Amino acid sequence: MPPRSRVTIRDVAAQAGVSVATVSKVLNQRYGVSADTFARVQAVIKELGYEASLVAQSLRNHRTNVIGILVADIEPFSTELLKGAADALRGTGFELVVYSAGGRTGDPQGWEQRYLTRLSGTLVDGAVLVTPAVDLEGLPGTPVVAVDPHTGRAALPTVDSDNLHGGRLATEHLLALGHRRIALLTGREDLKSAQQRETGYRRALVAAGVPVDENLIRRATTTTTWPPDRRGNC
Repeated sequence: MPPRSRVTIRDVAAQAGVSVATVSKVLNQRYGVSADTFARVQAVIKELGYEASLVAQSLRNHRTNVIGILVADIEPFSTELLKGAADALRGTGFELVVYSAGGRTGDPQGWEQRYLTRLSGTLVDGAVLVTPAVDLEGLPGTPVVAVDPHTGRAALPTVDSDNLHGGRLATEHLLALGHRRIALLTGREDLKSAQQRETGYRRALVAAGVPVDENLIRRATTTTTWPPDRRGNC
């Protein structure tokens, strides 16, 4: 079966017996259309299944009512953020679009700016950038919020985690369970988040009087596999 052609605003106008300008007024809730004509156009829109193009809508109104969430990959952390964003937007009139690099960014330190540039202006009214690994200043006319940036608090409006306290709490929990050989699998040295978590880990060990064993600290990327060291007892 050949693909069904997209219904256009001209199709709606022809079916309803009105001008394209009248259909546009109905779509944008503008004045100048009688109640009967408004109802007839709405009925045709529903009958034909017409949906306005986001790009065309953006060019006309300079907004799309769409918020973009940019993630490096779809994984448990970003999935929870997506759920929260969807809950927050429910009933606001805004829609949510997810843009994922699929974990194959090519440049792990530069994908954020490229994708922001692609989406802004015609596809989204604002963007949420999840765990960016570079300092960003946003884009003119497009509000951007950074969530838990690896570089630490950014120039952008930021929702941040207390990585230092989190690293310390996790280590203290294991210490309280009686463990003394506690390994740390951490991120790249240039990432502020990784630095803070390691600092919390080290401070917890020192406070408990446990020597820091540098052999138990490993640096990795999100794709690194590291079999656990099973020598000795924890």
